[in-house]
Amino acid sequence: MLSGIVGTASAQTLESYLALRKQFKIAKASPISALDNLVGTKTLEIHCIVKGVMQFDDRSSIYVEYPDNRGEQVIDAKEIPGWLQNGSADVRLLVKATRSEPLAVVQVELISAALNDDIARFEAANTPKPVVIKSSVSRGTSTSRGGNARRKITVDPTVLSKYTAFIKNHNKKLTNDKAYEIAEAVCRWSIAYEIDARLVVAVLITESDFNPSCLSNAGAMGLGQLMNENCKEYGINNPYDTEQNLYGTVRQLREHLNRYPGADKDPQKLSLALAAYNAGPGAVKKYGGVPPYRETQNYIKRIFSRYRQLTSAD
Repeated sequence: MLSGIVGTASAQTLESYLALRKQFKIAKASPISALDNLVGTKTLEIHCIVKGVMQFDDRSSIYVEYPDNRGEQVIDAKEIPGWLQNGSADVRLLVKATRSEPLAVVQVELISAALNDDIARFEAANTPKPVVIKSSVSRGTSTSRGGNARRKITVDPTVLSKYTAFIKNHNKKLTNDKAYEIAEAVCRWSIAYEIDARLVVAVLITESDFNPSCLSNAGAMGLGQLMNENCKEYGINNPYDTEQNLYGTVRQLREHLNRYPGADKDPQKLSLALAAYNAGPGAVKKYGGVPPYRETQNYIKRIFSRYRQLTSAD
């Protein structure tokens, strides 16, 4: 039932908003830069503070401010919900944004609105939580295949269900069975190598968007974008197989984390481990830190951004 997470707006309003969100395949609010860089027409969700409502003849508009002093916006609206007309409100808005050419002014039109607190609670209830370990597992730093994972590892079914739903929602082309298969392998190998499964999820989103068939121009393969040398080192004969790929992905990530002691908790050292995964440990050593490669720097930023989103629900 949704009634337990509804604030000032009605349950019906929230249900309608969430239904539209699903219809437009929106899982989270877009950064304001999405409006800055838009050319064409796009439906997206924005997080903002409604500061006032303006009505001129048959036209209505909402005046909003963006968090962190990111600017202001006037949003056209054919109809403004009554609860939005009662003063300042922290909201999520589904909007249709249009810009005809790069230098034109973006036109934004309201589709639907909901309280930010309501959507944040909904997202928290549907965001993967830390994997719950049901069996005793020693530290997963072994470099032999299987290592600790040869022991029986059971993932809490509730946690596994949330990971499955999250993966399926992110890549709707996956079947339910494939999403479950990926979720189960992510959780199990994360336990075996003692890595936060949400970090693994953030890496997989950045690498392949959970596309098991992904192949890069450089020859990186599968969910974790393994290279041929990785496959040979880990004894992987089919990098497009979910089980084998995620074994290699998580093991390789653990080995890079081990290169920089404290990387599990220190963001700066985690950056080095992620840089090593993307550009190789040789590049990190050569430059004495994160290499000055735009691709690697953007790669780290994307993973940190997604990882923070996944952990912010705690």
